[in-house]
Amino acid sequence: MTDTKQTAPAEQSPTPEKPKGPVTGARLIRIQRGDKRYPAAIYKGEAPSKGSKLTLKMSNGSTYAGIVHDATDADGEVLVEFRDGIKPS
Repeated sequence: MTDTKQTAPAEQSPTPEKPKGPVTGARLIRIQRGDKRYPAAIYKGEAPSKGSKLTLKMSNGSTYAGIVHDATDADGEVLVEFRDGIKPS
């Protein structure tokens, strides 16, 4: 009888989350990462998970969306860094 070879299951990428938001009352800032500056947002609320899409609705009515690179929650405020920037939506 020959031995059968077991194949390891391929790692599945996580299912993308539904877009979060729109988050209102956010302030846009820039964060230094390496030699580049990326947009970030500070707001009160719940921190999104890394890799999720976040939509921001600004006080002037414009909306922006981006993919979350990192999110930090401190003292009831959330700092969200975006992976490749934000785009009007």
